[in-house]
Formats: sequence, C-alpha cells, structure tokens
Amino acid sequence: MEEVIVYTTPTCPWCTKVKGYLNEKGIQYREVDVATDGDAARKMVEVTGQRSVPVIAKGEQYVIGFNPEQIDQMVH
Repeated sequence: MEEVIVYTTPTCPWCTKVKGYLNEKGIQYREVDVATDGDAARKMVEVTGQRSVPVIAKGEQYVIGFNPEQIDQMVH
C-alpha cells in the first residue's frame, strides 16, 4: 500500500483536523512540516500548484484542504 503523506504547518487548524480525521479512521500517515522542510514545500507546490496546507498525498493523488469525502476516496 502506498504511503499517505500529510503536508502541514504547526499553526494550521485545518491540518489538525486532517490529522485527527486520519487518526480517527485508523489511517497511518507521515507528517511533513513544510514550514521547516523547504524541499518538501517546493515539491508540494510543484505537484499541486498550491502553497496552502493541508495537502494529503498518496502516490500521484492529492487532496488539498480538509475534504473528508475526497480523503476517504483516496485512501481506500
């Protein structure tokens, strides 16, 4: 199964919601703080065209923002 990555920043309330939602569903993920990881921030912008977080990634699929329906479709 492909890894789920959540691109976040420490002050983002929607990032907290996404992480809580994934935890609630028992979905394992790796958190990447784009405020401290410049390479990850550049990659996130390159693949999504967005500078905003959260971005949830699985393989070549991306969900931008807290969208439970899209997250469920992507991770299952």
